Amino acid sequence: MSPTKNVSPRERQRRDYLLSSPLGAATRAIHLGQHEAGLDQFPVPALICNSAALLDSVEAGRDMLGNAEGENFAYQRYANPTVSVLEAKFRAIEHCAYSLAVNSGMTACLLVFRALLSAGDHVIVPRGLFYEVIEQLEHETRQRGMTLSVIEAYETAAFQAALRPDTRMIFIEAPTNPAFLDINIAELAKLCMKNAVLLVVDNTFLTPLCQKPLSLGAAVTLYSTTKHINGHGDVMGGMVSTNDPDLFKALKSHRESAGLILDPFSAWLTVRGLRTLALRLKKHADNALAVIAMLNQEFPTLQWRAVWSTRSAQANGIDPSLHTGLIAIVLPSQEAGTIFVSQLQLIRTGTTFGNIESLCYHYGSFARAGGTDLERMGVPRGLVRISVGLEDTDDINADIRRALRLAMPAEASAAGEVSPV
Repeated sequence: MSPTKNVSPRERQRRDYLLSSPLGAATRAIHLGQHEAGLDQFPVPALICNSAALLDSVEAGRDMLGNAEGENFAYQRYANPTVSVLEAKFRAIEHCAYSLAVNSGMTACLLVFRALLSAGDHVIVPRGLFYEVIEQLEHETRQRGMTLSVIEAYETAAFQAALRPDTRMIFIEAPTNPAFLDINIAELAKLCMKNAVLLVVDNTFLTPLCQKPLSLGAAVTLYSTTKHINGHGDVMGGMVSTNDPDLFKALKSHRESAGLILDPFSAWLTVRGLRTLALRLKKHADNALAVIAMLNQEFPTLQWRAVWSTRSAQANGIDPSLHTGLIAIVLPSQEAGTIFVSQLQLIRTGTTFGNIESLCYHYGSFARAGGTDLERMGVPRGLVRISVGLEDTDDINADIRRALRLAMPAEASAAGEVSPV
């Protein structure tokens, strides 16, 4: 749908200004996007839930149904005005040509695999990739006559060594979740372009505000918008972005035929979250830095990992002043990790991250018997991922401090007795 035809001169002037000005990410997330669906006059985008748009005339129907390049609001499986606002806002902050909203992060992965891979293709992933994505790819490759290589290293040379004439795609997270094993995206992108291989980057950990893989040469980025982008823990969603028109057409066609589009209410909630993303990330980051400062001072032997501490952070364009609140601490053993999460009172255990409340997850406590090989993923048994939330810094630190002293008795003996709950 094109923007509303009856736009006032003042509104057109404002729209032209917004589209032509070098605005910051927070400004773009708040102000851009509505014009894509003709909703300039609504600061809070309208929630439009119609399953289909009624056609005014045969001519109008032909224009809408026959427009392969634009958005077809004739049926919600194709497009929806509220979803279009979310996609437009996402394009504005990722500085990309195309974005497609789907109903979860795993759906975003599936869309990429189904739309861009064919029988005979070879795919390369690192071992530290989210294990459910590897499981999904293993299923896809078995069922569709493709092959998968799971490599154990993260250097560009390791990916180069795994390349074959039939390699179609390299799929990575940078850095990996939850071990913070990093990959030089720009370096790997050059290798992929040289060999006509698609580089797909799951950028959920960092969001497009902190890292822009497309600008580093990646062919496709994808996100679980369930995490930081929505940030309120009340909706699921995913996003796939690219600058390549041919890839976009393939992705869009499969989203339409498979019915993978995000529903309007989830899109509306995600727009709500996206509009405050920059503000929330700043507070997440400030709180995470305060936690690290406390750990360095009071628990100097404790290992920790964070986005800004990875080797490729600078090469990947990560702004040290704006990053997420995700950190990982590595306790001495799996048992210590279990004690730590059991003694936290403010911070709850949860399988997600990026919410306004602080969350933690100890992989050693929940690893499936005979399932995920944590060590091969680079995840020590004592590693606990902490998604530092927006609570008062002193309260977060007090909770972590107390639980660590109970989980690490040697440290506690120097700091005084602490009673377990």
